[in-house]
Formats: sequence, C-alpha cells, structure tokens
Amino acid sequence: MTKKLASFTLVALACAAPALAILGIGDIVFDPQNFEEAVQQLLQLEKQYEQLVRTYQMVENQYQQMLWMAKGVPVNMPSRCRALLTPWLPSAATNTYGTTGGWITGMNTGQGVASGYSSATTPLSTYGSGFGNIPGDQSERIKTSYGTVELTDGVNLAAMQTIGQMRGNAQAVETAIQNLEDDSLSSDPDMNTEIAVLNKINAAGLITVRNTQDANKLMVALAEHQIIQAKRERDAEAQAFNNHIRSMSEAQPVMASQAANASGAMMAWRMP
Repeated sequence: MTKKLASFTLVALACAAPALAILGIGDIVFDPQNFEEAVQQLLQLEKQYEQLVRTYQMVENQYQQMLWMAKGVPVNMPSRCRALLTPWLPSAATNTYGTTGGWITGMNTGQGVASGYSSATTPLSTYGSGFGNIPGDQSERIKTSYGTVELTDGVNLAAMQTIGQMRGNAQAVETAIQNLEDDSLSSDPDMNTEIAVLNKINAAGLITVRNTQDANKLMVALAEHQIIQAKRERDAEAQAFNNHIRSMSEAQPVMASQAANASGAMMAWRMP
C-alpha cells in the first residue's frame, strides 16, 4: 500500500501544471494549490481502491459459499437411500360359474362396476301388486327394510368404483413417484439447481396431496358402510321396541278374550 501511495504521489506531482517565470528563463515554479488538489484526488482514489478491495473480498466469499452449496452429496444416493416398492396386488378370485369376473374387473379398473356387482349378488325383486297383500301394520317396516338393501347396494357400488379407479391409476402414480425418486437421487448438476430442487419439492407435495385425497375417499366409503350398518341395527332395535310396545298394549286383552269360556267350550265338544 505504501508503494502504491508513493506512485500515486509521483503521478500527482507530474500532473501539476508548471508555471514559467515572468522573465521567461524557463524556471519551474511550484504551485501549492495544484499540489493540494492532486493530493485530495490521490486520497479519494485510495478510498475508492479500498472500497473495491472490500467489495472484491465480499464477492469472492459469496462465490466460494455458492461453490460449497453446489457440491453433491459424497455418497451413492441411489444405493443408499432408494426405498423398496411394495406392490399393490389386484383383486383376484376364481370364476367357476361366471359370476365373479365382472366384479373383479370393476374392483381392479373401475369399469363395468354396475354389471359386475349385479352378476355377483342376488337380485332384489319388487313386490309389485303383491304389496297390497301385506298387512297395514307391517307395510312401513317392509318399506324401510327394503330401502336398507337399496342403500347398501348404492354404497357398495360407490365404494367399488372408488377402489377400482384407485387400482387402475396405481401404475401411473407409481411411475410418477419413481421418476421423482430418480430425479431426487440424481447426481446430475442440472437436476440439483435451486429451481430443480424446488420443483421436486413441489412435485412431492402434490403427490402427497393426491394420496391424501385418495385416502379420504376410502375413509368416506368406509364411513358410508358404517352408516348403513348403523341404520340396519337401528331399524332392528326400533322394530323390537315397537313389538314390545304393541305387546304391552294389546297382548293382555287378546289373551283374555281367547281364554274366556275356554273350559265350557272344551267340555261341550263332542267327537263327531
């Protein structure tokens, strides 16, 4: 720094404008004002130089930090961190009499669910005109029990559709997860830039959201089955209470009328 300061001083002195003597002999006259300005410029240049040095050191440190941050993981990531895939086995069953094939197709693909379900279950007939032969005190119970079976069919079809579509999409989902895993474990510098890493994080988050959504769909299907089962149990309990209420209110008079004069009728009976 001292050598540079001396050099700058010599340059400043050389730049000082010489003043010729009045007599014209050519003697150089020292100008203090020019020298002072040259010194001020030199000090200003020195400050600028120091600032440039500090800026250079800061940029160099930032660059070294960026180089360090850009280093790859010093291990073989695919062999060290790759997770094994657990396959999702498709639904399977024998089809001895041709009644389960459509069911299996619907459960694995989500296609033809209604026809597959109907071929594997006992058909639900209707009473038609025969409903009028049911006693009036039993018709409401028959209607609610019949409705329970209809609701069960609807819930079963919705659950089969959900499971079938999830199984049908399983391979595409597994491929997307495999691609994301390959990109995440890649040692290619282009796959490990800041933008690339952020994109992989976003992709992983979206896959998680999709899987959570599928899990929620399955939970809804299970909840619907539990609601139907709760309805079936509730209807049975309600019917038991109704039978007990009717028994308490009507059984005693009926039994009394049947028992009245029973002995006289038996004594009066004769073989033909």
